Amino acid sequence: RSSLIDHTSCCRLAFHNLMGNMTMHTQALRATATLSILLWSKVAFTNLGLGGAKNNAGGRAPEDTYQKSADEVTEEAKVAQDRAQRMVNNDLENIPYTMVLAWGSMFCIFFMEDESVRDQHAMAQIILYSLFVVARIGHSIAYAKGLAYPRTAVWMLGFMCTFAIGINGAVASFGVIS
Repeated sequence: RSSLIDHTSCCRLAFHNLMGNMTMHTQALRATATLSILLWSKVAFTNLGLGGAKNNAGGRAPEDTYQKSADEVTEEAKVAQDRAQRMVNNDLENIPYTMVLAWGSMFCIFFMEDESVRDQHAMAQIILYSLFVVARIGHSIAYAKGLAYPRTAVWMLGFMCTFAIGINGAVASFGVIS
């Protein structure tokens, strides 16, 4: 128990040094906003990759005459398009829901009455959402490289973080100022 308290104090000190003299829930709000932009940038990058893969595989709309024609397309290009589409689909199945949960959780945390409990939920928010974002970036990298086991491991980490973010927000909602 003592080492957990020391570790928690160390994390808080690091965040205070990094963020200045802000309250923990303000730090969580800024972290959630920053991580959301980072996550959405990753989604945009993945979608651009899909557009390029479709172009190389002749999979864009027929009026996009700059794409490769059916006789120019290689089997490798078709496989790359399929992989890129699966990456985008997986993002759509995971990221929007977690972003909604993260912002809902942040709303509940921000309006909690007990400051010390609010700080604990805010710290959990920062850690869990950070882990989720790292896991989703890792998932895309592993997917692009065809690494099945690492892809599964980081997907599972992100999936567990989604539940934890939701639970953190639900628990925080019971401490909201009435």
